[in-house]
Amino acid sequence: MTIQKKLLLLTTVLCSCFLVACEVPKKEEAKKAPTIEEIHREKGKPAKVSPVSKQTLADYRIFSGAISGKQQASAIAKMADPIKEIKVSIGSTVKKDQVLAEYLFTGDNTNKEQAEEQVKLLEASVKRLQEVYTKGGISKQDLEQAETQLRIAKMGLETARRASVILSPSNGVVTSIDIEQGQVPKLGAAIFTIAQLNKVILTIPVSTKDIGAFKKGLKAYVDINDKTIEGKVTKVPMAANEMTRFFPVEITFNNKGRQLLPGMFVTAKINAKNIEAIAVPNEAIVYQNGNNYVWRVVDGKANRKLVTLGVADASYTQIQSGIELSDIIMTEGMSKMNEGDKVLIVDQN
Repeated sequence: MTIQKKLLLLTTVLCSCFLVACEVPKKEEAKKAPTIEEIHREKGKPAKVSPVSKQTLADYRIFSGAISGKQQASAIAKMADPIKEIKVSIGSTVKKDQVLAEYLFTGDNTNKEQAEEQVKLLEASVKRLQEVYTKGGISKQDLEQAETQLRIAKMGLETARRASVILSPSNGVVTSIDIEQGQVPKLGAAIFTIAQLNKVILTIPVSTKDIGAFKKGLKAYVDINDKTIEGKVTKVPMAANEMTRFFPVEITFNNKGRQLLPGMFVTAKINAKNIEAIAVPNEAIVYQNGNNYVWRVVDGKANRKLVTLGVADASYTQIQSGIELSDIIMTEGMSKMNEGDKVLIVDQN
């Protein structure tokens, strides 16, 4: 064998050995990663749960009504004559019998002027008679009769004066003025409203179904201008209004800052009573197609249960029917559940 053939053979053997030595065994084909559905079937769908518990819940009732001032009264027009001058404005603090407005003097409203002249005449007459009496010219009885006539005339003058102006019926604050200068009020019309605003009253219409929950002293709350004002029920009538068939319950609020003003229409939350109830966290309630449900975990599986709700507060809702105190219910993860799904509990309150 020639040297060239020997070299070629050697080269071939070496290459074969090199290829055999460098060959990497084939790995087993990688296993396919499981799907989410397969994981859920094997281990369950994740959910947070909480036991059903007993809670003390406040039974709040919501009602709306109009605010009025405490001891609110109206000043009435006693004459149908033009208003000469209005002496106060809305918000003015007034005292009883303070002049709110004056009538314009016309040829028809002369009672005051006539009464003034009558008083002047009788005052002069009494003065003369007193001088005569001191000299023994008349009896004491004659003098007393003249003095009585003067007192009656002064009473008539005061009546006429009061009729010529509009006076405040009470101490308080002017909350409304229903007349303008120069206008003629209707006889007997209420043209000024005076109220005490340190306390105000909210009157709410309560139905026959709800009136049994009300009693004096119940706390009530109104939210206004980012503030909560606390009041209490002060009047629970024994009879309904004959026209509306509702009971006008009154709630009194302290109102030092004058946050509540007459005429305001507000909504009050009344704490009717506290109840001991079987309850679940609010987030456990699922509303669907007009019904309320909770999802229970029964033997490790999901079970949707129709429930009847009762009183609720910021954290818990009363369950009147549908579940038992021993049940475990879901608070998160319900949206992914189907009836009978295996449940993987990831957190428990």
